Amino acid sequence: MVKLFCAIVGEAGSAFSVRLDESDSVDDLKKAIAEDQKYDFAASKLQLFLAKKDDGAGAWLTEKDVKEGVSDTTGLKLLDAVRAEIGDVGLSQDDVRLQVAKEEVAALKGPVHVLVVVPEQGTSAPLVSDDGLPSW
Repeated sequence: MVKLFCAIVGEAGSAFSVRLDESDSVDDLKKAIAEDQKYDFAASKLQLFLAKKDDGAGAWLTEKDVKEGVSDTTGLKLLDAVRAEIGDVGLSQDDVRLQVAKEEVAALKGPVHVLVVVPEQGTSAPLVSDDGLPSW
């Protein structure tokens, strides 16, 4: 089992974890995230990015980065091959294993492995104008 730390793009402090087998697919990862976050839309609508700078060749983003808010996925590798095993896209146990000292954990320097872009959701509730009345 691989424990992956994930975060939602545009939602500061949104770190959470999911556990999967290395042989599970990117599609399985999307489903695990959707279930963990209790989304009411198809998991296939999620976009996942390897949270390593320089298109997957650089350093992992940290929990501190996520806590401060990540709003851009430029320079991150899109995980778009839904059949690919997570162990083959940079998320194997060896890829994500990083010994982090307690002090570093406390300083939010632990790695985040996956950034999640959630599709924009429409609302069925009426929009409210500045005067507090529905804008019908």
